[in-house]
Amino acid sequence: MLRRHFYLRKGFLRGVLAITLPIAMQNVISLGVNLMDTVMLGQLGDIAITAANLGGQPFSILNIFGFGFASGATVLVSQYWGKGDTESICQLFSLSLRSAAAAAAVFTVVCASAPQLILRLYSADPAVIEAGAQYLRVLSGSFILFSFSNCYIMCLRGVEQVKISIFVYGTSFFVNVFFNWCFIFGNLGMPALGVRGAAIGTVIARAYECAVCVYYMCRIEKKIGFTPRRLFGLKTKLTGDYARNCLPVTGNELLWGVGLSLESAIIGRIGSQFVAASSIATVVMNILTVFIFGMAGATAVTLGRTIGQGRREDAARMANTLLALSVVLGACLGGIMLLFRTPVLALFSVSAGARDIAYQLLTILGLLAPLQAFSCNLLVGVLRGGGDVKTNFVLDCGTMWVIAIPMGLLSAFVWGLEPALVFLLMRSDYIVKFVLGLARVKSGKWIRIVTR
Repeated sequence: MLRRHFYLRKGFLRGVLAITLPIAMQNVISLGVNLMDTVMLGQLGDIAITAANLGGQPFSILNIFGFGFASGATVLVSQYWGKGDTESICQLFSLSLRSAAAAAAVFTVVCASAPQLILRLYSADPAVIEAGAQYLRVLSGSFILFSFSNCYIMCLRGVEQVKISIFVYGTSFFVNVFFNWCFIFGNLGMPALGVRGAAIGTVIARAYECAVCVYYMCRIEKKIGFTPRRLFGLKTKLTGDYARNCLPVTGNELLWGVGLSLESAIIGRIGSQFVAASSIATVVMNILTVFIFGMAGATAVTLGRTIGQGRREDAARMANTLLALSVVLGACLGGIMLLFRTPVLALFSVSAGARDIAYQLLTILGLLAPLQAFSCNLLVGVLRGGGDVKTNFVLDCGTMWVIAIPMGLLSAFVWGLEPALVFLLMRSDYIVKFVLGLARVKSGKWIRIVTR
């Protein structure tokens, strides 16, 4: 009975784990940087941590935008990888990297020229706006560097090259933390720049990441053979295919990013304590759920490759297996969060009010962890890996804009509820995603061949 609905062949989970762990480690390292920023800036008080959080919102939108470009390519790359067509994969690499670099250039110009105007969208506090604008103006210097290297590494996932990400982000972590320590607090003779110093450390780390990726592309990577010369010189016949798969994914990520930014604006308008508490809770939750995102990435690659090989029934059973495992993993991680809320919050030097709110938010996130894990693996893993990007768009953005954001606006500004209840209602869309997602997976209509 189990074998009829689940994929239980020997070696399957070992193969998925081999892709999951490097992606998870990359996420751990990336989030570790965010955690260290939060801890270091937390020593300077609520204003500093709030300014960095809100000043980083445009980068979060750009990051999601770039994730959409790369994910749209990965839908195709993984299926072409199943067919062994490396020439088409090179064409897709070129298209996704060009798109990511172009988007980053636009964000760089806007954020460098009008940072205060952008910060006013998120906060009415003059001190937060001034500090956040300084942070954003410097941070914008990292946008193109990060977009290029991150998009390249994500495309490599589609061909199961994931270990390079551990090296790049693992070494970059120490670069970032070291220069943050220097420029935030004025160590080793450097000026003490506070929030602006954190942005300088980030720019230096992004430049290092980009340099390592270019070296790997030119000197080490041989499986695909993509080089900087092919980035702009390669002629492609896949622009239409890429656009058909990329636009729904990019639109999805863009609308989701704007929605997430609007949620941050709702939180910012309630007060700086809520912003600080939300920043802490989100960082902690992201660190605990890195394996869920790693599994989602592995699911997309595994299903795409299997579908590209023409094994539709195996792909359906693999999806059932991996979704069930994600729920179990989410429950375990949620339990860990609930057990260690108090000692984790002791790491942050914030006001008592912010700490109390953060404790409540961690409780909510811990209880919702199984539903979040299912949604993540469904949207980022199963539907995208299966080529069903339009359904993914409807489930992800539709529930956010129809349920989560309206509930946040009503609960915060009409009903005047407590911050914890506002936070809970802005995540009520997980329940709808779970119900509709199960129905879609059961139908089998999510399995689509998107290659030529």
